Amino acid sequence: MPAWATVLLTLGSTAIGATAALSASWMQLRSARRDRERTEATARRARGGSVLGPVLGVLDDLEPSAIASSGGRSQETMANIGRRWWKARDELLVFGATDPSGEVALAANSLADAVAATWTSVVRLNHKPDSAADLQSAVTDHASGRRAADAVGELLRRAERSPG
Repeated sequence: MPAWATVLLTLGSTAIGATAALSASWMQLRSARRDRERTEATARRARGGSVLGPVLGVLDDLEPSAIASSGGRSQETMANIGRRWWKARDELLVFGATDPSGEVALAANSLADAVAATWTSVVRLNHKPDSAADLQSAVTDHASGRRAADAVGELLRRAERSPG
């Protein structure tokens, strides 16, 4: 075999080896990045769930039709719901402020506003559980709160489905 053929074979083998090594490194880095993104998205969704869950619990406890049909809740019960709401509200607002998505931040703020409106309507209803106007207002506000909570949940699920 001529010397130039040996050199060419050696260079070709070296190029193939280097290309394979670079490709393998690139694939490994890409895989590690995707794993990290999946882990971050899962952690974000878990954090969002731990923030959204208590808000949903408060909304369930503020269900206007149940309050009206029972003749209102005791002041102690309302105070307990209020304490839970203010704690959940703070966690929701911090979550929204620290989330990398501007959409999630806006949705978290909208949810806080909607639940605050629900709280106000339900407190008014609780004082006059026979008032049809107060019941209608509370039902409307409560439905807005549920829609806002569903919107935050959907944003978190969408973010996990589409990392990288």
